[in-house]
Amino acid sequence: MTIRKFAEKDLPQVLKLCREVRQYHIDILGGYFTEQDDEFEKLGFLNSLIDGNIIALVAENNVGLVEGYLLADIKDVPYLIESKVAHISNFGVAEGLRGNGIGRKLLDAFFEICKQEKIDEIRLGVYNKNHNAYSFYEHYGFEPLEQRMIFKMNNHEKL
Repeated sequence: MTIRKFAEKDLPQVLKLCREVRQYHIDILGGYFTEQDDEFEKLGFLNSLIDGNIIALVAENNVGLVEGYLLADIKDVPYLIESKVAHISNFGVAEGLRGNGIGRKLLDAFFEICKQEKIDEIRLGVYNKNHNAYSFYEHYGFEPLEQRMIFKMNNHEKL
């Protein structure tokens, strides 16, 4: 298993994995998400090739198959004391390979980049119903910071 920076040649495999991860989220959240828009997904990964503040990594097996990916951006957040923040926006491992250390290797490689870049804080979002991911992040020492809430307007007639 090799963890390396995303290359344009990886795009078809990464998009396939993104679709798989999207479907997983659709399933656990009861249809909350739409089907994947490949053009939208492409942007972040392709922008990582030209923007030094976007980090895209892939986990490639010994026969050249991409089995996982991580996409993050680095921002200076002026209202925080420790203001250099990396936000993981997209992270996934192929179904059937989860739990085999691929995500751990991706996250370890990402942590090394964050150390080199002198990142103060790493953030990510995880859905409450995604218990496996939540436990994975807790194992690394991630802690809940805030609770996001939604209000579905179409569920309330008297507004």
